[in-house]
Amino acid sequence: MSNERNCFTKRPSVVLPDRTTVLANLSNGGSGRAVAEAILDGRIDDARAMLTRDPRLLSTVVTHDPRMDAAPTGQSGDLLTLAVSRCNDKMISMLFNAGMSPNGVKPGHALSLALLADTPDLAEQILQAGALPDPLSNGEDAMAAAIAFSHPGAVMTLLRHGANPHWADSFGIDRVRLAVDAEQLDIAELLVAKGGSLWTIAEDGSMAAHMLADPAIIFNGVEMKAARARLLAKAQASGLPWPPPDAATVKRMVLSGQWPNAAMKAVGMIASPQALRRMRGD
Repeated sequence: MSNERNCFTKRPSVVLPDRTTVLANLSNGGSGRAVAEAILDGRIDDARAMLTRDPRLLSTVVTHDPRMDAAPTGQSGDLLTLAVSRCNDKMISMLFNAGMSPNGVKPGHALSLALLADTPDLAEQILQAGALPDPLSNGEDAMAAAIAFSHPGAVMTLLRHGANPHWADSFGIDRVRLAVDAEQLDIAELLVAKGGSLWTIAEDGSMAAHMLADPAIIFNGVEMKAARARLLAKAQASGLPWPPPDAATVKRMVLSGQWPNAAMKAVGMIASPQALRRMRGD
């Protein structure tokens, strides 16, 4: 018996775990396959019984050939991700009661998927259970997924649960920059309203402010243009150099220790630790 409930109708491009490839590529052998199959079928009592007999099965994950750069489409996740893909809140609760971390075994995978569901219920369930809204090391980035799918509601959910609008990746690209690069200006505006900065300096010296200074590439309607205009006005009114010097110049100023000075920091110019390490070759 297969649980066919679908709560991913609003975003048909969302990739859900593929039953056939998932069941053929699991850790923990036949037992891992059996518990994953029970979760995909919605058989809560069977899955609970298996996990009670052998709690180590909670570590079951979808695997792929390590010689491949990435898994085939639909071949990823863990047991929590599988429960989310079936929109099964009761199965999710059972997994938590059995000892599953709210972050999952593959950190962030389940939360990233839950945020793209038709309603925020599954994401709220996972976050309220204690999942971290910002990515763990080598984990899935739920905020990046929300931005990629043009989903401001998901961004608001993460911010409400404590997501850091200044979080930056290993290149120093922060949330606002990610949204501006994608021309998701409504999301960028939301992040700025929650404390994000248009002036976070990436490892190459570039900033979201540079993107605003350049002509828009994509035209996404009246509301998006209005959000862009408001962000541009905010950047111009910051008191920081406008238009900003090119990225190479900014990088030289940072490496020389001249930028950002105290006054610049006070109005939002930030050089993330990740960016500084890369700039210096640490």
